[in-house]
Amino acid sequence: MQKVVKKYVLSLLMVLALLVVPLMAEAAAPIMVEGAMECETDLLINALENPKDQRIGGWRFVSGEYQGIPVVVSVTSIGMTNAAAATVLGIEYFHPAAVINQGTAGGHDPSLHTFDIVLGGKTIDSSAWLSKRERRGADGRHIEMMPTFYYDADSGEEKKVLELEADPELLEIAAAEGANYQAGQVVIGKISSSNNWNRQLDRIRFFNKEHGSSCEEMETHSAALVCQNYKVPFLGIRILSNTEWHGEDFNQAAGTACQQYVLAVIKSYAERKVLKSGVAEKGKRA
Repeated sequence: MQKVVKKYVLSLLMVLALLVVPLMAEAAAPIMVEGAMECETDLLINALENPKDQRIGGWRFVSGEYQGIPVVVSVTSIGMTNAAAATVLGIEYFHPAAVINQGTAGGHDPSLHTFDIVLGGKTIDSSAWLSKRERRGADGRHIEMMPTFYYDADSGEEKKVLELEADPELLEIAAAEGANYQAGQVVIGKISSSNNWNRQLDRIRFFNKEHGSSCEEMETHSAALVCQNYKVPFLGIRILSNTEWHGEDFNQAAGTACQQYVLAVIKSYAERKVLKSGVAEKGKRA
């Protein structure tokens, strides 16, 4: 009789292990936060408990916990290619519950100033365009934007889209956190990405007026595209560190303010999704 009981107990424990372990592993999936430069990641890294610093290829990742929340800080380095590569590696290695790409940006919207934050409800690749055939001159107004191409993970079909949209829940939580931000205003807008630093006011005016661009930087759209392929919730958060509209030059302190705001967003999102280390709560991957 004892042998039969032991047999059933062992079978039950095996079934429970098969059910519980995957649930705990998924619940412990981290939030991955990306930043290109030290002034965009130093505060995030210093906020981590039990940090583990590692290199995958040439890209740096620091994993740890923030107030019990599993977090990975990805130091992508500058530019679209670096951001895309780091995002792929981070997703494949850490399997994050969500990705936030954050940092500094230059202003396109004349109503915004340094320390104002743009939540990227949409992102666009401002380097993807087709010009009209012209023998002379290079008029920026004579261009049309080209789409971003990607393969749908489910169907395998090639698709194209001009703009990529943020994860609605991440965007909602970040917008709500804006009520607590004291250094400027928080708006939902469009983040324009390319490997350019544009200081030509006419060109800035063009992208703002014709394509609704709120700010420009060099990483968000490429990270958003990778997350689109992997179906990982994504949000871009960018703080204005400079704007040609008002003659405001680059202010490194903006990077610190953005990181402080992002930590608050991480906490709110984790509370909503129950992303706590060791909590046996099945996560959800949109």
